[in-house]
Amino acid sequence: MNWREEYSSLGFIVVEGALSHDLIDGHLAEVEALLREYGATDAATFASLAPQADDRLMTAMLYLHRRGDSAGNLLHGPIIRSILRQLFGGEPSLGFARSAFWQPERVRAHVDTIFRSPDPPYSVCRTWCALEDIHPDSGLFYLVPGAHRALAPRLCGELLSERPDLAALFDRLGEEPELWRRLHNQAWPFVSAKVESRVKPHERFAPQLKKGDVVFFNPAIAHGAFASADPRLTRKMMLGEWTVKHPAGAEYFAPLAARAARARLSPARKDNLIDIRPILAARSETR
Repeated sequence: MNWREEYSSLGFIVVEGALSHDLIDGHLAEVEALLREYGATDAATFASLAPQADDRLMTAMLYLHRRGDSAGNLLHGPIIRSILRQLFGGEPSLGFARSAFWQPERVRAHVDTIFRSPDPPYSVCRTWCALEDIHPDSGLFYLVPGAHRALAPRLCGELLSERPDLAALFDRLGEEPELWRRLHNQAWPFVSAKVESRVKPHERFAPQLKKGDVVFFNPAIAHGAFASADPRLTRKMMLGEWTVKHPAGAEYFAPLAARAARARLSPARKDNLIDIRPILAARSETR
């Protein structure tokens, strides 16, 4: 099985040693300085930040990833970009990125694409980058292999059928895209409960990641993080989300209002990852 087939079947691949340790060390120094500026020196002080301070920190963290030399070189390194180009059949575009040191609480199994409809379909990939050797007791990141095929395609239709209030918001997204955040926030507890109730403990796969390893995963796959068993441990990671770079003026999200009825009436897709092999074959024939 090659890596494209593995990504399509499992919903993720793990690439060992993809990132430079020197670049990681430079980025960690920048992140540590920023955390100290906001008084976050360990998991406890980070978790106790006031909401206003946490919002300012997240804004500053986003700016650091957009402007910091080390973060930029890590995220746009040759291995990451090469894999994404092959996956997308085009140039990747970074949507967002953040780094974190601690995972003090468990993150329930969830999916990230319940109400988003990228066009072309499912052309989104996330990268989970290990910025240190991840200790088993630090709150490991895990994935549920194949859940992007077996679980995610059913969730949107189920939830919209069960919750008319959410369906009403969903139907308005085409004309009022700013409602997406409200829909996401209101639906999140119900989506998380659905995913968590259907994921069995033995289905969760937590790769043993070393510094510089990268997990490429379909955000429609069920994933989460275990609770930290030792609050003294860090779990230094960087998360990025990538999409296909569209021509100037092109819309990334397809009109959602037109999809709403179809989502409730059409049978669920068996696979929510676009098959890129014909695209790659066609491109190779023209070169």
